[in-house]
Amino acid sequence: MIGFYAHHHGTGHLFRCQAIAAEIPEETTILSSHPRADVGLPLDAPAEERGADVTAGGALHWVPRDHPGLRTRMAALAAWVADAQPRAVHVDVSVEVAVFLRLLGVPVTTLAMPGVRDDAAHRLGYQVCESIIAAWPDWVKLPDHLRTHARKVAAVGGVSRFAGRRLATEARGPVILLGRGGADAPASYWQQVQHRLGPGCRLLGPASWREDPYADLAGASVIISAGGQNAIADIACTGRPAIIVPQQRPYDEQAATAAVLAEAGLAEVITHLPAPEVWPEIVTEAGSRQPEWNRWQTGGAAGRAAREILAVADRSRAAHHPPVEGAL
Repeated sequence: MIGFYAHHHGTGHLFRCQAIAAEIPEETTILSSHPRADVGLPLDAPAEERGADVTAGGALHWVPRDHPGLRTRMAALAAWVADAQPRAVHVDVSVEVAVFLRLLGVPVTTLAMPGVRDDAAHRLGYQVCESIIAAWPDWVKLPDHLRTHARKVAAVGGVSRFAGRRLATEARGPVILLGRGGADAPASYWQQVQHRLGPGCRLLGPASWREDPYADLAGASVIISAGGQNAIADIACTGRPAIIVPQQRPYDEQAATAAVLAEAGLAEVITHLPAPEVWPEIVTEAGSRQPEWNRWQTGGAAGRAAREILAVADRSRAAHHPPVEGAL
């Protein structure tokens, strides 16, 4: 058994875990508070800030004192470990879950996150993990907060559920891709942008959700998107020109990813939202480019991540069951 923990915010964490789990040739289980998880976990939010001590004095990110959801959540994790006896668990992402599982004696891998993550909680989370899987290409410079752990970082490329799908041959019009993880600009802004870009522009977001938007993305003349890791990997699979609008996120994770894309010439990056009437010019310019998205190394990325997780599980088994002397 190989376990996965997927953070419930948005859908990217779950999709990434599903893509990797599909490459593992043994039983897998995804645990999450997301409703589509194999094993549902109680929510540990919201919490009253006053007196809750949500960071345990700065050692962790979210452990609100006296929170019944947190208690039942951790109890459910412990019960599942006792019953399933996982060989390893991949955590995408939670310092608290990674540390708790390691305290239960489970080998843990985690996902590397971009941005500036040099706080005590992140340092602890990376320290207790056997391997840190970076879902970006191997040519990306290692962030400063991961240099201490460089020997156990495995850059596997962008992990996407769309890897290996057929590319479209015709571009129909621009697509605005808004995920479920939240947006800085109101929906009305993007509706105005869609109007300015004309009737061929499609707006995909919480109000017009597509369970599988690959056909829309692959047929886009230009994709306008935030800078989350999953969105970038999905766009890379389509090979289409992109305009990335990094959202404000903790630790500047989207800004860091966008900077890498801009420097590599893979996408146009917009750091400040322009007036809606400016977008047609931006889209026209971006659409004239032919980005080398194969450099994002999405092909086989989920398989490489799966092999890294299995290697951790196998090393743990070998350490606990050394070969008998003299055995064939």
